[in-house]
Amino acid sequence: MESSWVFNTVIVTVIVICGIGLIGGQRSPLIDSVCQAVQRQQLECQVHRVETADGYRLSLHRIPAPRSPRCPQHLRPFVLMHGLLGSAGDFVSGGRGRSLALELHARCFDVWLGNARGTTHSRGHRTLATSDARFWQFSWHEIGVYDLPAIVDYVLARTNRRQVHYVGHSQGTTVLLVLLSQRPEYNVRFANAALMAPVAFLQHLSSPPLRLLASDSVGVTLLLNKLGLHELLPATALTQVGGQFFCTATRPTYALCTLFTSLYVGFSDYPLDRNILPRILENTPAGISRGQLQHFGQLINSGKFQQYDHRSPRLNTLRYGQATPPSYQLANVRLQLQIFHGNRDALSSQADVQRLVRELRNSNSQMYQVPGYNHIDFLFASSATQMVYERIIQQAWQLDAAALQGS
Repeated sequence: MESSWVFNTVIVTVIVICGIGLIGGQRSPLIDSVCQAVQRQQLECQVHRVETADGYRLSLHRIPAPRSPRCPQHLRPFVLMHGLLGSAGDFVSGGRGRSLALELHARCFDVWLGNARGTTHSRGHRTLATSDARFWQFSWHEIGVYDLPAIVDYVLARTNRRQVHYVGHSQGTTVLLVLLSQRPEYNVRFANAALMAPVAFLQHLSSPPLRLLASDSVGVTLLLNKLGLHELLPATALTQVGGQFFCTATRPTYALCTLFTSLYVGFSDYPLDRNILPRILENTPAGISRGQLQHFGQLINSGKFQQYDHRSPRLNTLRYGQATPPSYQLANVRLQLQIFHGNRDALSSQADVQRLVRELRNSNSQMYQVPGYNHIDFLFASSATQMVYERIIQQAWQLDAAALQGS
């Protein structure tokens, strides 16, 4: 336990250092690197504003469908949702030929990119400032229950459609499962969903840093309380420039950047293109709340996919009507699902993904194992277009063609 505590202290100290940009010049203007990446490809990028039922103000990036006679008008829009520490930039950073959002646009789809509360582009609230600890009192549960339905409803209203296609990566899969477990009436608003590196059950997670952090979650919480930290790993002008500087392929520190990344997400059989890491770091990290980290730690320790544990039978009873947090009711999820996981993924293990598929007993799930992929290869590997995205695109085209014939 002592060695674990030392390791946790080091990790959280790194988190503090990464957040120093908040202290000096907290809100230095940040480049909208999402639109910047889209516009590099000579494409239109729009930014829309969405307010959730609990007052958070989100930015939603859009790449409108091409205005071309070759593109049919019946295709339903795509909503893409990022993972922990990510943002809409995850789906455009790789550039043409390897970014999901750009591939979908090239195949005639209207693409909408979500940004969860607290991330770089979604730091507004009706009444709370980000300097207020109350702003950060959320986990990914609230992103699923409030952010995602607000995004989906907005897209459907703006496009005059009844359904969207959905793709989530990592936490982006978690929040969809939360939404449909808690609010099953939303099933009908999705034509289908693709879950890349899904995260629900984490009993067999093998990432050494995350496993160690979870092993002394009480100690980490006490340290965060002592330091008064509520936001972790925010994006600042300093982190945008600094990350790119240290992780450029020509720097001697590049190998440390890739080693650190691999320890967290798994050692891939498809090494990152040496030129892509600086582009990834234009958008990552994008900031999270401590509640998100703690909630994932709870899943690691419990082996269950359950709501947030308030660490008090009294508080849990007040919130849930029982002394322990309830499990999410995955039987409420009723979708056509494509589930992709990599056998080198240190977060989303094969055993945990198989358990998820069994729990999704009322969904029509197709599971694909992608050999050699780690947790982030689904976003950045040069082979992802052929190995993953093409399956997603083909299913969407087939479903939309069938819907047109049936109308």
